[in-house]
Amino acid sequence: MCSRMHRRAVRLITGLALLGGVVAFASQGRTAEAERVSAKPEGPTVQKAKPAPPAKAPERWDPARAREEYRLLQFELALAKSGQLYLVFDVGHHELDLKVKGTVVWSCPIQLASGSEGDLDSFVKRFREGDRLARLVTSKYLFAGAERTPDSILAIVGQVVKADPHSLQRDLPERFQISWGWNLVLEVRTDIVGLPASSFRNARLAVLESVRRPFGETRLVIKMTPEQALTLYRAASPGLPTAVYALP
Repeated sequence: MCSRMHRRAVRLITGLALLGGVVAFASQGRTAEAERVSAKPEGPTVQKAKPAPPAKAPERWDPARAREEYRLLQFELALAKSGQLYLVFDVGHHELDLKVKGTVVWSCPIQLASGSEGDLDSFVKRFREGDRLARLVTSKYLFAGAERTPDSILAIVGQVVKADPHSLQRDLPERFQISWGWNLVLEVRTDIVGLPASSFRNARLAVLESVRRPFGETRLVIKMTPEQALTLYRAASPGLPTAVYALP
């Protein structure tokens, strides 16, 4: 009895062991097959080609622009040979530049203090009347100034305007103007509060402006930092060549 039970137990254990081996083998086979399937390279993927950007149309020949560019080039070459400092209203880039030999030695953005872009257009139109490219500064006037300028700033200004820093004005401008004839004026303002250079002359000039304005005075009013204003004021002596570049 015990012997039969023992033999049955042995057969049962042996059968279970064999069955477990078969199941494990079958499971390993399915896993390997799954791995082979997942590792199988996919077929080639067809990607749609991106459309080529449209060809840029060639720029049309503009004789007027070519003539203007040639005039600007001749103007720059003439002043480069002289080594003279000159001022440029680069309207296309909206900035004022002081140049020597074609190189910018000082630059400041054109920021309107009052008025609109139409005032800038009117200034350019008046400046270029008669197809003129350049004018000479005829006068300048300081309305008010304040504070003493540090020597470090005067050294920079002196390098730009080719002058001894010790001979330069040491008051930062609050407001001044540059003229190219009585009917064409640039007024520069800063954010400091200064003392009038001459209350009598300021009042006299205000009266003259009110008289001239109805007869066609063109005035452009811009703003800049006191340090930038100092450099421009020192540079804008009578006789300074000035040009307006209206090309973008």
